[in-house]
Amino acid sequence: MFSRPVQALLLAASISLGAEAQIRSSGLDDVNAWNTTLLARGERALTDRFWISSDPDFLLELMQSLDVETMSVPERNLLSRALRSPSVAPRGEGSGELQTMRLELLAALNERQAVSELGRQVDTLPDGVDPDAITSDNRLARGELGLVCDQMNPEAAEKFWLELRIICAIEGDNLAEAELALELAAIEEGADPWVTETAIAIIAESEERPDARLGSGLQVAFSELANLEVTPDALATARPDLAMAYANDRDNPLELRVLAARRAVTEGLLDAPQYRSLFVDYVSAPDFEPQTATEEAFFLLTQVDEAPVILRPGDLTAFDPIIIEQEPEAGEDETEAVVSLERRQIEALAAALEEARASDEGIATTAGLFEDNLKRFPADAVEQEEALSFARAAMAVGNMSLASFWLDAADVGVGDASYEVDLMRGYGLIMSRERNRATIERVAGNLVGEDASTAVRAQALSLFAVWASFDVSLPVEARQALAAQVDDEETQPSSGQIVAIEAAARNGAHGEALLLALNAVGGNPAELSPAGLQSVLSTLRRLGAEDEARELALATGGF
Repeated sequence: MFSRPVQALLLAASISLGAEAQIRSSGLDDVNAWNTTLLARGERALTDRFWISSDPDFLLELMQSLDVETMSVPERNLLSRALRSPSVAPRGEGSGELQTMRLELLAALNERQAVSELGRQVDTLPDGVDPDAITSDNRLARGELGLVCDQMNPEAAEKFWLELRIICAIEGDNLAEAELALELAAIEEGADPWVTETAIAIIAESEERPDARLGSGLQVAFSELANLEVTPDALATARPDLAMAYANDRDNPLELRVLAARRAVTEGLLDAPQYRSLFVDYVSAPDFEPQTATEEAFFLLTQVDEAPVILRPGDLTAFDPIIIEQEPEAGEDETEAVVSLERRQIEALAAALEEARASDEGIATTAGLFEDNLKRFPADAVEQEEALSFARAAMAVGNMSLASFWLDAADVGVGDASYEVDLMRGYGLIMSRERNRATIERVAGNLVGEDASTAVRAQALSLFAVWASFDVSLPVEARQALAAQVDDEETQPSSGQIVAIEAAARNGAHGEALLLALNAVGGNPAELSPAGLQSVLSTLRRLGAEDEARELALATGGF
């Protein structure tokens, strides 16, 4: 299943194990743990004095208030880069406890490489965080089961090691020892029911076995050892890096590799061109039958409209062949239009994009797959709703010039569609170097005009806050609308939080300002008040998190 090496994500996290796997290296001074860079190659660090001017106890309180599970993708990306950037250690007795909390948050963000490296440099590990287990798990994903079994500490009693002991006994064809390991796991923390079921099936030589799982390197290793079947459901729940590895293995079935690639692309581990290349191979197979709107659209977009021709006798090299025109069959309405391949392609592409837009995953992954196709159709061949769908897709992949092309093609007049177009143009300004004053005034005037609904005006106020954060000059209509805004008692964030965020940033307490901002957003960027949104975005830009600020702004607008 994984015959090729897992790529850099797993390799980087694979720190060599000694003969005993559960010995922690805690001899390094804790300050070095703060100074160590945990960033991937090419990532930019935030300021190296990120934590120094903040009170450790207050930072700890702010970290403990964060809920990683409810965070939007931009918030998670922002927190991750902050936690992995090297910085001078905060002063105070609470820095050790703060370091442990930092490690706990990195584990919650699934930053496995960072957890593995940082975990070996701190004195106190959070519950459930084991750097040695992470290292061994990564090795298992690379097919190094024998090596991991040889180096495993037989005295370790945590769940990972208990399960590994079962698998190693089976790998060594020692079924009696495997049974003892199962009993020990039941006495201690217990093994995962899937591990137990698989082990019992192997011991009993049963042909009925559970499906494979790809949620960890241990599951990958056991699935291979037991020759379990990889299913679409297994790939849907696969750990993203393991899905990437599965997608890159040419020995795996192509249709399953496509599913794995989609999972990896959605999590940012594969880029759109790689996904598209795999999709080309998939739909080019002789026995391909589209099953989804995305597959139908991609298949149609690979087709070429070839008209049949006839040649006159002896005219095998004619330059002007006669095109055969289809005659309507008896009883067929001669006025019925023949649907061209181009029209079918446009309709299928729009349908695939709208289906993706309505899904929990969102439109970005599908839009990236079709970005090249969005450039191929002439504007006059596309209906208004289709053009709007293409514009949304272009926005989702950050291609504002392409989005503008389709917004122009939509040629909307008044109504809801015009408001949507103006919002897209408005948010597109933060991605563009050219900021046309007439466009700004037209967008602002339409969004806060007399005919605009309350909901549209609320969206406009958020847009104006984004403009202010990214130095877009606000026209008078926008300033008047903001000045007339009255916040209710449940405004998020509170006026006190806004003051605290900005004061911390001005005082050089950058880590404090960031954590205050993340607590203010709370996983709901679209619910921020205009003042709160402007404060958060401006603060992030001041801290050097320009890309994350832009991502958060676009998430606020639903893009």
